[in-house]
Amino acid sequence: MPEISCPHPGEIRPHRNLRSLYLTYLLIIIWAGILPWLVPLTFFTPPDLILIITIPLLLVVIFLIWWTGAYYRTILYRFSDTAISWERGVWWRQTGIVPYNRITTVDIIQGPLSRFFGISMLKIHSAGNLAGTESAAELKINGITDAGALRESILNQARSRTRGGDA
Repeated sequence: MPEISCPHPGEIRPHRNLRSLYLTYLLIIIWAGILPWLVPLTFFTPPDLILIITIPLLLVVIFLIWWTGAYYRTILYRFSDTAISWERGVWWRQTGIVPYNRITTVDIIQGPLSRFFGISMLKIHSAGNLAGTESAAELKINGITDAGALRESILNQARSRTRGGDA
């Protein structure tokens, strides 16, 4: 996995701890959302009905574990001389381009679990988006280990493009 070296042209993928973060979220959902009603159900339900309930749940969990890895492997960010492009998606492919000369702000987001895994997310806002809304970030770069350095590189590239460096 190449180290992040923006603004030089290149590709980066998120750190592998992003997959671990996604799997941790899945574990929390199972532990807090499914087990509290499934465990008491086992005391008052016939064994056949327990199998009918738990086997599909187990298959869904196995599918989600597979999907998490498949989704993680599709995430790619490209840094060119003029823009940042991204792509992701297992079944529905999503792509986008954010030109440096449209970037207005870059925020670093790191929750407690992200901090534990040593990764951050960059939210890149561009001119023309509605500020103050959740969808205002035009690009979210997940799974970054050195978010401060990448933010500074992106902002430096954006400043140079805004001053006429892309003419």
